[in-house]
Amino acid sequence: MLWGAGVRKGNAQWRPEASPINFAPLIRPPKLIVQGRYDETTPLRTEAEPLFRLLREPKRLRLFEGGHRPDFEFLIPAMNTWLDETLGPVRRN
Repeated sequence: MLWGAGVRKGNAQWRPEASPINFAPLIRPPKLIVQGRYDETTPLRTEAEPLFRLLREPKRLRLFEGGHRPDFEFLIPAMNTWLDETLGPVRRN
């Protein structure tokens, strides 16, 4: 699970073995990116969406109406729903 994540133009200047641009496509487990539509730190169009395109399936992008940090009212249900769908629901006795 990632939130406020992205790749920057400067990442292309990094050593290839350390660049997130080269690392992102190698991540195999399911991925959830929680991203603010108006993120001032990691802009959706220029940093978050390019990272999302680099990631292999299975992946999901959940947008919220806000900046860099999601409210817990959005984040917790989004994470729990994704975890239940990905790993199966938690058994409660």
